[in-house]
Amino acid sequence: MISAYIIWDYFFTYTADAYVSADVVLVAPEISGFVTEVPVDRNRQVKAGELLMQIDPEPFALAVQQTRAEEARALANLRRSEAEVQVAEAAVTAAVAKVANLAAQQQRFEELTNSGFVTQQRLDNISLSLEEANAETDSARDMLRAAAHQVEVMRATYEAAQAATALAQYNLRKSSLTSPVDGIVSEYSVNPGNYVLEGVPQLALITNTDWRIIANLVERHAARLKPGQTVYFQVSSDPYRIHKGTVRSIGRGVSRMDENPRVLPFIPLTTAWVRLSQRFPVEIDMGEFLLNHKPMHGGDARIFLFH
Repeated sequence: MISAYIIWDYFFTYTADAYVSADVVLVAPEISGFVTEVPVDRNRQVKAGELLMQIDPEPFALAVQQTRAEEARALANLRRSEAEVQVAEAAVTAAVAKVANLAAQQQRFEELTNSGFVTQQRLDNISLSLEEANAETDSARDMLRAAAHQVEVMRATYEAAQAATALAQYNLRKSSLTSPVDGIVSEYSVNPGNYVLEGVPQLALITNTDWRIIANLVERHAARLKPGQTVYFQVSSDPYRIHKGTVRSIGRGVSRMDENPRVLPFIPLTTAWVRLSQRFPVEIDMGEFLLNHKPMHGGDARIFLFH
């Protein structure tokens, strides 16, 4: 009897520790606010982009108006600073021209003074005027540098105002919570008048794609499987028929402890007073079954195959 069991166990794999699974998308608002509308019914099919929940948009619309006004003011300050740079550039140009003119006069007066046609006093006056013009040029250049720096500050302020407007517009768009995928809306408890928090899931969507069976197989069986291998399964929604599927992937690791957060899947080792062997998750593609059936996420399944 023991030998027959060993042979049976070696060539035949069966488990009822299996269930139907699909991807579940938790839908959470990206902003906080009061809910004004939940237009979708529970357990109803929705399309990607369909409105699931509306958060009161008025505060966010007002924020957009405020940031646009601040952006316009920042732009006006930037334009004024740019105009001041132009004025400073013109002042530098005029000062440089004045220095060049006085330098030419000084050179000519030096020649005339040596010839006795111009007094030393006039030459000294020209030299003094040239020194003053050089000082004015240095001051004009300092003012130009300050004006150019102010333009950089005003440009950064304007860009920050543009970013604030873009963020306010983004928040306004996110007051309408839409479906990211095609799927079925699960049960939910949010209602108009509730205050929802940013990042806290309010609805869940069971997607229409990637339906599969997760079968938890004992290690000795899972180790003998290969991706692409044919298996047979039953599901509780269609209990009297056997369907054919294929192994998609085989889990190579599980967590020994129920930790939070978990990266590896955790499969309890005990059921009541019976301790089970360590099991590993195996994903099964459901094949043609999905063409004519609408499985239930989390529904029971049974898997069996011959090696």
